[in-house]
Amino acid sequence: MGILRGIIYGLPALLALVLAASFASVKLTPAPRKNELITAGIGEAKILNPIQSTTGADGEIQSQVFGSLLRYSENLEIEGDHAKSWDLAQTTTFYFFSRQEALAAKNLIDADAAHHPEWKLADAAVEEDRLTLRFTMPGTKAPREIEEIFRKIPPPPGTPAVSGKRPPAALQPLSVIRVTLKAAARDAVHHFLKTSACAAQVRRFWVDSSTAYELSVTGQSAEILKELRLHHEANASLGASAEVIDTLSRLDEPEITFHLRDDIRWHDGEPFTARDVEFTFRMIMDETVASPRRPDYELVAKIETPDAHTVRVMYRRPYSPALTSWMIGLLPAHVLEGKASAWWAEHFNRAPVGTGPFRFKEWKTNEHIALERNPDYFAGRSHLDTIVVRVIPDPVAIRLAFETGQVDFWGVSQHAVGTFEKDPRFSIFASPSPAYEYIGWNLRRPLFQDVKVRRALAHAVDVDSIIRFVLYGHGEISNGIFPPQMWFADASVRPYEFNPDKAKALLAEAGWVPGADGVLSKNGRRFSFDLITNMANDVRKDIATLVQADLKKIGIDVRVQIYEWTVFISEHINTCDFDAAALGWSLGYDYDQYQIWHSTQTAPGRLNFVGYENPEADRLLEDIRTCYDTAEIAGTAGRLQRIIYEDQPYLFLYVPKSVGAMWKDAYRVSRPAATGDRREWIDEPVRMTKAGFRYYQDWFYRPQYPPVLAP
Repeated sequence: MGILRGIIYGLPALLALVLAASFASVKLTPAPRKNELITAGIGEAKILNPIQSTTGADGEIQSQVFGSLLRYSENLEIEGDHAKSWDLAQTTTFYFFSRQEALAAKNLIDADAAHHPEWKLADAAVEEDRLTLRFTMPGTKAPREIEEIFRKIPPPPGTPAVSGKRPPAALQPLSVIRVTLKAAARDAVHHFLKTSACAAQVRRFWVDSSTAYELSVTGQSAEILKELRLHHEANASLGASAEVIDTLSRLDEPEITFHLRDDIRWHDGEPFTARDVEFTFRMIMDETVASPRRPDYELVAKIETPDAHTVRVMYRRPYSPALTSWMIGLLPAHVLEGKASAWWAEHFNRAPVGTGPFRFKEWKTNEHIALERNPDYFAGRSHLDTIVVRVIPDPVAIRLAFETGQVDFWGVSQHAVGTFEKDPRFSIFASPSPAYEYIGWNLRRPLFQDVKVRRALAHAVDVDSIIRFVLYGHGEISNGIFPPQMWFADASVRPYEFNPDKAKALLAEAGWVPGADGVLSKNGRRFSFDLITNMANDVRKDIATLVQADLKKIGIDVRVQIYEWTVFISEHINTCDFDAAALGWSLGYDYDQYQIWHSTQTAPGRLNFVGYENPEADRLLEDIRTCYDTAEIAGTAGRLQRIIYEDQPYLFLYVPKSVGAMWKDAYRVSRPAATGDRREWIDEPVRMTKAGFRYYQDWFYRPQYPPVLAP
């Protein structure tokens, strides 16, 4: 009986001990690995097509499979990828009432030759009533300064006054007219230009889509509007409407000329050429493709490919962030040209052909996607044989897979960072994320319209404690609208200190005094408001609770309200129906934040949902998106950052740190020198860069598989 009892109770215990020992041994030392890299995510990729995909899981694969014209350097500066270099230029056209005035304008410019280098003016030419200037740097600053010189030219007799922002009297007014139809916009605009008596007034046209086109016209817009309506009324089925959407004093038309490398091949061996770039753009703009990236290219007027390795992109107006749009993965025209979207979905989007360092190998649904080394990669073949991206829907299971050596990297949860930092088996990489959390004040509410009050609220909240207790210390106090690691961010902007006494003093200056119940009041109104945030986000709920507690200490009553995400966005944020909201921005690395901060973007459904308005900020937001000089961009961005931070439309809380873990010494990096000379190689440990510790993943190698370096 005793023996039987021993077997019954002892055997399971013995098995448990064996399993525990096995698990411990596996956990302590990862199993021997092939010459591969394995990552994991909770979501599976959907579409491996860079102009159609929308998820981060798609992006991880595409970054290895596809190439782009430009990319970010490790310091997050723009550099060439498939474009070995690029040139910037701009054509600016002024329209005068006569050739005589155009010649007078040219003479004024010629006489001011000392400013030509500053303006980066390369050429000036007159044709009929037009003065065309050619600049070697796009933007609006130089043309604006030149336009002021033209005020010296007297207007011709009988020149009508122009309403709105008055250009020099010698210049013809320019209007942009948008025509909206039910269909066939391209045919409609060409027919109008062939048959209309006002066609001579049209200086430029652009077809936006099958249902809209735009005309840039000189002279009085009322006459051509009347002509347009009469013209389209003849074909009632078009259902056309026309309206003036902008007035200008000149046309500024930038262009980027990309010079492509001639040593790049697609994974199937075909050469990469300018045709592929033009095809990619055409497909982005094709309405049947329905690319979510189309808004990034809507200012492109046209693309020219004068030869196989030159691409010239012309824009309708200056927009310097356009450069980053050419970081998109490029498509193979020889594979996709003439194929329907259904063919793409079946034959390409799950088995893509690219030009990147790795090529597609296999996709096992709900299991993994595997890539293999591209032996013909133009920058030199990778040291790794394969990259495998596993699908593991459970975050806890991903952590277990990492700890047992089945996955090479893990994005460490904030609560676990301390544990992994102390574990000698792992290397930890931390850097600021391109994101920040904030409390947005609805500036339409009287409570938040006094800047002293908003600054007082910033002094009243202990952001250090939020970082310490909510993020376990893995964040840094935000100093405004830009990620701190960016080259255009201004590190001299100092966050407001936690100082409740200063907060109370500012509130007193603004007229708020303690009431009988201890809550501040002014003119009979208590300082009481709702702070809303979204459900299923424990971090934001914790933030709201801590903010509530801090503000209570200075006499402010805060009621925290939690809503399901869809209700939170659709019924409160998009409708601007809230007092204050705990939210966050996940930003890219772009300096253009026009949609978030410009006063024209405050309507319901827009991104400036707090209703921030500042004329100086508006001017800087407009200037920065039309400036191409990096030093000037950095200066403008710094001034913008300081103005908005001092206005405190948000209580800027913190920038979270992105923390990654890797088995110590699992990989090293052996990469070509920055000079691009393949005979010079840099061998170094994996290190954190501004672009992340996986920036040089193409050149990772396992020490047990030392690289064979190309000559």
